[in-house]
Amino acid sequence: MSTITSSAGTAESVTVRRTEWSDAEEINNLISPAAVAVFGRISVIHLL
Repeated sequence: MSTITSSAGTAESVTVRRTEWSDAEEINNLISPAAVAVFGRISVIHLL
């Protein structure tokens, strides 16, 4: 667990883990239509 602090001074604890192939669908849902328009379709599996 790590603590990160924003530039505004707000601190928050986060847990970091490795990304797995099973996360690909949720990651894909984060890609906006605007990002697709600029960069084209992105293969999340290829990125992982």
